[in-house]
Formats: sequence, structure tokens, C-alpha cells
Amino acid sequence: MEIKSLENVNLKDLLDVINLSFSDYIVPFSLTLEQLQSKINAEGIKLDLSIGVYAEDKLVGFMLHALNTTNTEFIAYNAATGVIPDYRGKGLVGKMYDVLVPKLEKLGVKQMVLEVIEGNHPAIRVYEKMGYTIHRKLDCFRGSVPALDINPKVVIKSLLVPEWDLFKSFWDIEPSWQNDVMSISNSIASSQILGAYINDALIGYAIYNPTSRKINQVAVSPEYRRKGIGTSLCNHISNAVDQNELLVYNIQNSSVEAKGFIKNLNIPYTISQFEMKRNL
Repeated sequence: MEIKSLENVNLKDLLDVINLSFSDYIVPFSLTLEQLQSKINAEGIKLDLSIGVYAEDKLVGFMLHALNTTNTEFIAYNAATGVIPDYRGKGLVGKMYDVLVPKLEKLGVKQMVLEVIEGNHPAIRVYEKMGYTIHRKLDCFRGSVPALDINPKVVIKSLLVPEWDLFKSFWDIEPSWQNDVMSISNSIASSQILGAYINDALIGYAIYNPTSRKINQVAVSPEYRRKGIGTSLCNHISNAVDQNELLVYNIQNSSVEAKGFIKNLNIPYTISQFEMKRNL
């Protein structure tokens, strides 16, 4: 077997291995080539820092990684890890980490982050052996939004660019990697940004992808919460996607505000993930 970077990988070959690796997952999962390319672009995946396992020149396992800077420190994000069924139980994930970690340390990476489904106990045990610990629990929701009572005083407008300094002042929690500023900025061309206004003051916003119907961020200024601002934003999004189901991923489980908001929307819960971290 050979373990090397995926810098020169054929994306179709990588796609086939990803889909085979996740075909028997707790939540079966597959991508199209276009979706894989979008994931690479949005999440900042660097194929030269992603690792593959080859058996007789055939890709049988992979780890995709991205980099970001937070508080002046380099952080690496494991965007996906998989091994095809016939090659499991051979310690390949650990062997890929043996190749990856020295590369990250050389770059000055201080922390590694990943997400794993709560019930995936074998994967959690593997990551714990690799030095990861659970940082927080993230809940995922998917479904149609029923007719909502909106605030008639709220005016919803489309924005051309995110006003990040103001938006961040509305935050109580840090978004997960897939919903953070870098990922949204990387995919801003396919996103819609909505601002909620009362008396010409921007007091809430939402960012979503109209094609995937995924809501990346919704936040409201603290002094305007529980006044139907977030509900008005989500009602606007629901109408924009013709009342089709919406996806809201990685809501921090410990956030009373966020969970209360989602509960009021009546979007069905689907599954939870653990965000795990490892310091280098």
C-alpha cells in the first residue's frame, strides 16, 4: 500500500471512493461531481494536505483537509474521512494521520477539528485514539417550515455583500466550519444574503443557498430577539424556495437561544454530530 497526498488525484476517482465509503454509513451519503467540487471550494479543502491510501494504484481510503486562521492560529479541518468496506479494520486512518500530522506541524498548525455523527461509536473511538476530544454537540434539522407569524414591522431586503462586523455582533455562538465566514465567503456567488430592518436599522440577517436550500447563518441583534425577526427571515426563505424543505445544520446543542428558535420554526430534528478537536 502507498499513502500519499491527493494533490494529483482524479476527482472522479475520489468521488467514487467517497460514495462507496459512505454507502453503508449511519446516514447514507453521496455526492455528485459538481457537489464535490463545490465542497472543495466552499470549505477551502486543500488536496495537497489531503491524504489517500492506494492499493495496487487504486484509491481505497482518503482524508480531506482544509486550513483556516482563527485568533492568529492555523487550524486544520477534517472535511471527510473514509475507507472503502473491503479495506476497513487495517488501521488505515491511523496510518494516514502518521503522514498528515508532520505536514501540519511543519506549517504551524496548532489545532485539528472534525465532525462525527453522535452514534458513530467506532469512528469516535478511532478519533479519540488519535488524540481528539469532544468539544461540543451540534444538532441538524431538515424539513419544511410551516406558515409562520411574521412581524409586520420588519422589512426584508437582499444584500449584495455580508456586513460581517455588524453580523458578528449578533452572534452568541461560533458557527461550525461549514457555516463560518471563510466557507460562506468562498461560496458567496451561490448564496443569498437577507437583511431584516426596522425603521431602516439592520437588526438581523440570514445567509442561505437557494439551490441546496441550506441556511448557513441566521442571527438577530440581542435587543430585538423574540419579536419575530428570525421568523420573518425564515418565512422569506421558505417562500423563496417554494415551501420546499430547508436544511439547518450544526446548531450548537448547548445554545438555549438557538434551540428555542429552531423549535419555534418546527423544522424536524434529524441527527446530531460531535465537533472534536485535537491540539498539536
